[in-house]
Amino acid sequence: MSIVKKIITFRPSFTVRILAGIISMLVMLSVCTYVAISDQTALNRRDTNFRARAIEAGAKVYADQCARCHGVNGEGVEGLGPTLAAESFVGRRTLREETDGRVTYQQVVPSKRLQEIGWVGTLESYIIAVTEAGIPIRTSNVWDVNHPPFLDRHGGPLRSDQIRDVTAFIVNWSLNPLSDDQAVLPPAPGEGQGPRPTPVPLTEAQERGKQVYLQAGCTACHAIRGVGNQGAVGPSLSRIYTVAQERIASDDYKNNVKGQPPATTPEEYIRQSILYPNAYIAPKCPQGPCPANVMPQNYGETISKEDLEKLVDYLTTLR
Repeated sequence: MSIVKKIITFRPSFTVRILAGIISMLVMLSVCTYVAISDQTALNRRDTNFRARAIEAGAKVYADQCARCHGVNGEGVEGLGPTLAAESFVGRRTLREETDGRVTYQQVVPSKRLQEIGWVGTLESYIIAVTEAGIPIRTSNVWDVNHPPFLDRHGGPLRSDQIRDVTAFIVNWSLNPLSDDQAVLPPAPGEGQGPRPTPVPLTEAQERGKQVYLQAGCTACHAIRGVGNQGAVGPSLSRIYTVAQERIASDDYKNNVKGQPPATTPEEYIRQSILYPNAYIAPKCPQGPCPANVMPQNYGETISKEDLEKLVDYLTTLR
């Protein structure tokens, strides 16, 4: 009993009590620091996961709203919209994992485009600003349409969170950007603002061919700069004569044309593409690989031979 009594009645000295208090405080601080570090690491990991989900959600928004003019892979579409995935726009970044588990972007190559236009903010802020409010003033004759506002408060179809998501998706291209020779680039500031060159007047037959193009429903899927609606399902026809020249000389065309002899002239290629659209499927459309069985197969029946030749004649002027 005497030992128990001594323990109960023990009164440590003032020095011992001070040391015990200091030790207790240090232990508590160590525990709090460990908990704080663990919580911060968990928060950083959740932030990384949140960004990944934002990129995934942004990919869907991009496919639904942006790919039509900027290309399914961000390469741009001639006459509709410039590249968003090339290094000249997004720059080049790498991912760096910090000691606390946080993953951050590290800028390796800055955006040349933002430097050209004098934008002093971040790439993210530029994309958000343009996507939300659009570009109501035409700055170049290279594009047939102005960038519209997409934010719902400005009459667009997207909420603020959706615009942040699609921005995260576009910025993520900076980890593996396209080279400039794979992209449709915007003009340098100050270029492309003058009037377009006066086109060579069409002959009467070619003018009739243009009307056939407009009346036959071609604009629903194809685009020709400055002519009718701008479809983005099939390839652009703005340079179809030049494309046809390159196509008939390529091994890809010669080896893959089906059911028809390979065309030997641009006129033959254009005519074949209208009458037998599945004979050769062009490899690239604005929204990805060109699909088969989309273009009507009966233009040989619905367009007279005379109008067909005038349509081909008109399309040969697009170089």
